[in-house]
Amino acid sequence: MMIGQYQVQGCSLKVVGNLRISNEELSGSSSATDRAHKGFKPKTLTVSLQINQNSPEHLTRLIELAESVNEQGKQTVYTLVDPTAKAMNIRQVQFNDNFSVREASDKRLWQVQFTLSEYRSVPEKVEQRQPKKAPKKQRADGSSITPNGQTKTEANTQKEPELTAFEQYLKEIDEAIGPSETEQLADNQSADHTAGSA
Repeated sequence: MMIGQYQVQGCSLKVVGNLRISNEELSGSSSATDRAHKGFKPKTLTVSLQINQNSPEHLTRLIELAESVNEQGKQTVYTLVDPTAKAMNIRQVQFNDNFSVREASDKRLWQVQFTLSEYRSVPEKVEQRQPKKAPKKQRADGSSITPNGQTKTEANTQKEPELTAFEQYLKEIDEAIGPSETEQLADNQSADHTAGSA
């Protein structure tokens, strides 16, 4: 196994691949088997090996790789060369979860285990390429929005204030009586002026 430019040193190396498929049960309390597919999570590789205690530099180097960060403080991404990773279409990885070290039963070996998580998986790349949906404009039902952000209903309400019951009563009487003499005289003068101009 090659992690970046480093070839992992040790014996009894084993790799376990994991592909997590996210589904949600739709059956509720019934016995139906309907599920909603919610995508694929990044694949992971669990690596276990033994390192001879006479060569502690091999363990030290692995831990340095796990702790490595770039100039922006983000975890280092490594190119991975491994038969299992190749078969699972994993090219780039980051150290993830626990990095454990314990003495083997014969006290001459360290039992080492760590997890490598896929970086920029195929489903993630596909998701990033999809166009983002434009946010929908919100408006009140049955009313349109004016340039100042008010609905037309609100604008009309402000232009025509509500009358009290007494004012409404007077308005109805005024409309029933008709225009006043002053208003009639003004209308007649306007009509005479229009006829003279013609």
